[in-house]
Amino acid sequence: MSDFTSYTEHFPLGKKVNVAIPISQSDTFHDWAIIDSIDEDLVTLQLSRDELPAAVKLSTGLILDVRVGSDDKGYSCRGIIVAQGLQHKIILRFIGEIVSNELREFYRIDAFLPIRYFITSEKSEQVLKEMWLAKREARKQAEQQQHEDATKPWQRLRDIRNEEQPASESTTADLHNTGKAAGKKPVIEIDDNWDDMIPLAANISGGGIRILLHHQFAENDLVPVEILLPDAKKPKIIDAVCKTVFSRENFAASKQMKRPAFNTAFQFLWIDERERDTLVSYISNVQLKRIRQMREKYLFRKTGDLDAPVDAEQQKRQRIKQLFTIAFAIFILLMVIIYFVGYTENRPQNEIERIFDQGFMEYLKKIGRGGR
Repeated sequence: MSDFTSYTEHFPLGKKVNVAIPISQSDTFHDWAIIDSIDEDLVTLQLSRDELPAAVKLSTGLILDVRVGSDDKGYSCRGIIVAQGLQHKIILRFIGEIVSNELREFYRIDAFLPIRYFITSEKSEQVLKEMWLAKREARKQAEQQQHEDATKPWQRLRDIRNEEQPASESTTADLHNTGKAAGKKPVIEIDDNWDDMIPLAANISGGGIRILLHHQFAENDLVPVEILLPDAKKPKIIDAVCKTVFSRENFAASKQMKRPAFNTAFQFLWIDERERDTLVSYISNVQLKRIRQMREKYLFRKTGDLDAPVDAEQQKRQRIKQLFTIAFAIFILLMVIIYFVGYTENRPQNEIERIFDQGFMEYLKKIGRGGR
């Protein structure tokens, strides 16, 4: 089956799709559209909105992610904008393969990221899910308020009580107990102070994360986490609840750090799909950036640079060898020049030249001008 046939089968005419439009390195805007036409890898999408938000810009060459199906049984493909039509239509050309949602976790990188994890004694999945939803809603409202404040510079005065409220350092269990006695829904306070956070070496994907921790979790333990994705304009905080896959002691790291260290793998149990898309988009962008850097590095390198780095003594010997080679080449060139100059001046006469010279000398003798 060709890629063109696969595109037509997975993205048929009239299909409703989700379109992920990148806003920045770590943020994505989602909208839905209808497939208006498809011809091999060329597809026309009818956007659902008459007008996109101001921060969302569509331009030729922008790469979008087009997805169909549900979260657990869906699939997606990337498309590059080749033209913009009338009546809120865009023309894409599909690039690459069609990837199922289950394969998104294979987009994986090693990176240093600020990560928070919370130790909780709460075992109820329902309670933790409610806490996660409440936290997401609180963060969403806080971000919306920040956006409104930014658009209204003359209204920078905040509630004094909110300004004086200290950043919460409680565990998830303590935060859950807040308001529990009053019979209210669990509310989690938001602490956005990441200045003192030391980034952790993490192996991260759309399906989970693996990090080195000093706390050992049991298998299937539920752990709320926060991940800060860096961005030049506006960093993005990902809220998720993870399930522990394994937690094994790293003896080499424990010996080096002089305290227990555990290789811990988490699987995302609850994470907003838009935030997962943002995470996958960030990972994909980092991978593309690294590939471009590697390509430029090897494209413009000299042949000798492909070897492993050498020390100063080896570099000195290489320079001496290069100078000797150049001197030897110059010597050979001079010898060749001297040989041809001497050959030109003293070369033996051929038969025609000898007969000509002999005839000319006899002619001179005949007319009395020849030498004795």
